[in-house]
Amino acid sequence: MPCKRQSRPVAWRASALISLAGEGPARGKALFAPLERIEDACLLEVQGRVEAFGPWKSARLPAGTAIHDLGDVCLVPACANAHTHLQLSWLAGRTVWGQGFAAWLASLVPQITAPLQTEEESSQRIQALGNACSQIASSGTRWLGDVGGSAPGAVSAVKAACHDAGLDVRFFCEWFGFAPPLIDQERPWPPRCRSEIARDPALERACSPCGHALYSTAPEVLRAAHRWCAKNRRIFSFHLAESPEETELLASGTGPLLACYKDKVLPPDWQAPKMRPLAYAAQLGLLGPGTLAVHGVQLNKKEIATLAESGAALCLCPRSNYNLEVGQAPVHDLIESGVLLALGTDGLCTSPDLDVRNEAIWLHEQPGISPRALLRLLTVNGANALGFAPGSGTLAKGQPCAFAVLPRELLE
Repeated sequence: MPCKRQSRPVAWRASALISLAGEGPARGKALFAPLERIEDACLLEVQGRVEAFGPWKSARLPAGTAIHDLGDVCLVPACANAHTHLQLSWLAGRTVWGQGFAAWLASLVPQITAPLQTEEESSQRIQALGNACSQIASSGTRWLGDVGGSAPGAVSAVKAACHDAGLDVRFFCEWFGFAPPLIDQERPWPPRCRSEIARDPALERACSPCGHALYSTAPEVLRAAHRWCAKNRRIFSFHLAESPEETELLASGTGPLLACYKDKVLPPDWQAPKMRPLAYAAQLGLLGPGTLAVHGVQLNKKEIATLAESGAALCLCPRSNYNLEVGQAPVHDLIESGVLLALGTDGLCTSPDLDVRNEAIWLHEQPGISPRALLRLLTVNGANALGFAPGSGTLAKGQPCAFAVLPRELLE
């Protein structure tokens, strides 16, 4: 429930408030630190920013303040959904779940590669995108990481829909495939994103070139995109160790993904690196501060330690992993390692909705994963992993007055 800018001061009253003011991204044991909770709380908004917060009984409200009593709810900072595929929102209900990663992929690829036949189809996709952004905003998300750019005009369309919904977005312009060759090492944008940025130079300030995955993007492209992001202080993102099929393809050059991609995505002379995903990513120099890997389901303890030591962040998408039957990320080991963790929903082609709070609820059902940790993953960690300014993901004074209602399942 992110706040819209108000013309006069607004006091939001709730039975409780957890502001996370003063907190930065948390790792390891710090995820479980006590939370400062204010009972019968007041959150004062002035010109769309947090002016003050505290107990209602001691609140000092400016003359003319509008008062909104939200009742028996606990307010927390707006959430960060660190990994989405908004341009694919029209695929909701159109892909195969529950039969493994390769079966899902086989149901996805023909649909996203088929040319649009009618203007009505285009209109339906734009409407699905707008509905998805509205759903995200109404669930209490403000900070968003979106991967796209594979369809003509997709980044611009997502930008417009997110603006209308009041979302702050980091766009990851995704390279997929091994052709066409990378032409400009200094500005390594995928061709369709390049044309969009040429039409709208302001778009570049919120965009980063990224790769789809180690098995679906040329290694020289991954390295060039990562170098550009490091040089320009942008976040570099890619899918990492998502499925057993990915590990098999990279480690041995066999398996269902080879059947899906041979002669379609993979070039005729492609050779498997004969390495597991994390080791291959490290060899390519893709890990380190400023990298946001996504999924990490297939990581073992040694690989988790390597990821944590590198300073890279990892976004977990547990419901997507469940629906595609790729396994469950080793969350306890990841927390213990000290890697920076965030949460994402993935897209509507793999998840039933885009409410990132439901990812936290899903993880809370696993023994030993504290609501304290999950709240930090939902908010300040996600905003930091996406490269938003310090203080994002909190309700500190001066920050956007954007908040969410904490689900009762996550109340301590």
